[in-house]
Amino acid sequence: MTRAIIACAAVCLTAVAASAADPKVDSAIGVFQQVGGDPDRLKIYCEMSDFADAQGDTEDPAADAKIDGYLDQLGPEFETAWETSDEFDENSPDGKRLSAALDELDDKCPE
Repeated sequence: MTRAIIACAAVCLTAVAASAADPKVDSAIGVFQQVGGDPDRLKIYCEMSDFADAQGDTEDPAADAKIDGYLDQLGPEFETAWETSDEFDENSPDGKRLSAALDELDDKCPE
């Protein structure tokens, strides 16, 4: 009986840990929110976003270099957060949270 209770507790704890948010995701979302609250960094982000949207899916080393320049201006924390957003499946719970945070950031950009 005791083994069954311990086994059940272990399964429950594992399930809770598996459903917990990834700390990298929480950190990335925090960085996106910081950028949204900083007018200078938000302007740079909006320029980068507009440029990336205009480029679409084309592979262009010059465009990639320009995006890298924007990322450099936004800082290493933002670059790490940006890379984190690419690590997660957009349909996963963490991916959906990252997408929502980026959508919120995009919504702060002027049309």
